[in-house]
Amino acid sequence: MPRRQPTMSWQDVRKLLERFSWIDPKTGVRVTGFNPPQGAREIRRKRVFIRYVTLDGHLEEGVVENCKVYLNNGKNGHGCHQRLLLWPDSGQFRRICDILILEIDGIRIISQ
Repeated sequence: MPRRQPTMSWQDVRKLLERFSWIDPKTGVRVTGFNPPQGAREIRRKRVFIRYVTLDGHLEEGVVENCKVYLNNGKNGHGCHQRLLLWPDSGQFRRICDILILEIDGIRIISQ
């Protein structure tokens, strides 16, 4: 058993949440990536399953789309990334902190 649990960097959280899906203009095939080309058709945010803890301590989960990323500077001057997420089923928007995310698409995120 390892002494320290493996952790993921917040860059990996970005790679999992900030993806697009589009139809490639050259091949006509649906592609997933970060920057759609100019001639791409049907550009959509990729939907992911997320499980996180709210500020009240409740466990929330659901399928979401990432809309926007904020850098919130706290009282001590250290920034914390926050994300504006859309729940497509209900049309509800919520802002969550990256440090409260537990799981994205079955990949566990362990914070220190």
